[in-house]
Amino acid sequence: MENKKGRKSNELDYEARMPRVYEMMLYEHLGYDEFASKAAKEFDITTRAAESLWTEARRRLKERYKQNSDEILENHLNQLYDLLNRCREDRNKRVEREVLNDIAKIHQLEVKKVDISSGGQPISININLND
Repeated sequence: MENKKGRKSNELDYEARMPRVYEMMLYEHLGYDEFASKAAKEFDITTRAAESLWTEARRRLKERYKQNSDEILENHLNQLYDLLNRCREDRNKRVEREVLNDIAKIHQLEVKKVDISSGGQPISININLND
């Protein structure tokens, strides 16, 4: 039943609903329409207000995911730079080159080799040594 009284929920009510909203989205795997109707009934709010909860929860989840992925990437880069320094101290050129390639891939600076001489077709070279 939709609330037609025009009553607005306060910030505390809104935030108190968010854990249940996440639960409905992530664990009950409710789609947008299913969520809107179920949340409207459960929280005694309009379908439009339930849709607003969905939108805000999705925005927060995306933001949290981005923060986590940025932290993971930064941590990984720090470990690679530490490994690079140790390779330079040990004069281990082979591993140093591999680490530099990994860092370049993360920064999307990798160099792709392109065969421009044959248009991508295999090159066949026949050398006759009997002449």
